[in-house]
Amino acid sequence: MKKNLTTIILALCLGYLGGYVGGKSSQAPETNKASFAAVNSTHLSDYISSENLPDAASADSTQLEALQYKVGLLELQLEGLLQNINDDKSPTKQITETISSNLPVRPDRESLMAAGISTEKAEKLLRQMSQQEYERLELQNKIRRNKGVASNEYRKQLRELNQNRISLRSELGDNAYDKYLFASQQNNRVKISSVMSGSPAESAGFSSDDIILSYDNQKVLAWADIRRLTLEGEIGSYTNVDVLRNGERISLMVPRGTLGVQLEPVQLDPAE
Repeated sequence: MKKNLTTIILALCLGYLGGYVGGKSSQAPETNKASFAAVNSTHLSDYISSENLPDAASADSTQLEALQYKVGLLELQLEGLLQNINDDKSPTKQITETISSNLPVRPDRESLMAAGISTEKAEKLLRQMSQQEYERLELQNKIRRNKGVASNEYRKQLRELNQNRISLRSELGDNAYDKYLFASQQNNRVKISSVMSGSPAESAGFSSDDIILSYDNQKVLAWADIRRLTLEGEIGSYTNVDVLRNGERISLMVPRGTLGVQLEPVQLDPAE
């Protein structure tokens, strides 16, 4: 049953990612397997953005390798979902809905304007992003058409283009980006689904259903933010984490490093 479900959903995912995956199969690094085991139903699109890809994967940014890496991450996501199937709901439908909710959403003018972005700035951003997308496709085409020195030069240009890609969060700032995520019906917070026994989170007083608002006074919009922030600073030194619990904002002190919680993405009106 598991094998059949995995085959079905992987076929759907591959169709979304471009309809093909060639060459030898690629496995996600063991370190990423551990990360996925620690968190169920994370915001996948945040995790697989280029700032979270390992150096080995970003060394050669051809479309094929990027697709192979994303498929590896999707396979790990499926493994976690298959372990938590609800018998009262169709497993295939449940997994499909969860994956669909975590796929990236293409920005549009209406969502950007709903976040308070001017029409002029929204159209400029969308045009710049569209232009970058075309340049990326053009370079990928040239890479496939050429070999040797010419191909290597196009690969270098593609790496530089990916490194300098437009980031909506950087362009808009945290507050406006938060509003944009909510306006486009994307997840913009992470909620604690469980607290691990003996963990710093348990000692600090975290509870299930707490929604993490900030870590060390930095806004948390996705699980990737927690992953990045808990890697900063000196292990053992304390910092504050603000959470929303039953509509009330609470500040907790925790040692830097692994929190010891399982998280899930949620939507929250930034006005709350």
